[in-house]
Amino acid sequence: MNTGEVTSIVGNQVVVKASGQPPQIGTPVLSGKGRVGVVADIIGPLEKPYFVVKPNPDAKLKVGDIIRTN
Repeated sequence: MNTGEVTSIVGNQVVVKASGQPPQIGTPVLSGKGRVGVVADIIGPLEKPYFVVKPNPDAKLKVGDIIRTN
């Protein structure tokens, strides 16, 4: 399981700072509200990676939310 914190929301994409190794592209993303989207991209330096989430249309994510993958 990977976790991360939402750092920004740009248009219809959510940028998440990974707390460890980033998940693979296509991995489902969960919050306390259930499944909120999938990993769309991995960005940033290898030492401090971020990943981009393509959220579901009904997802209500905000900066500071903690998310996880299964």
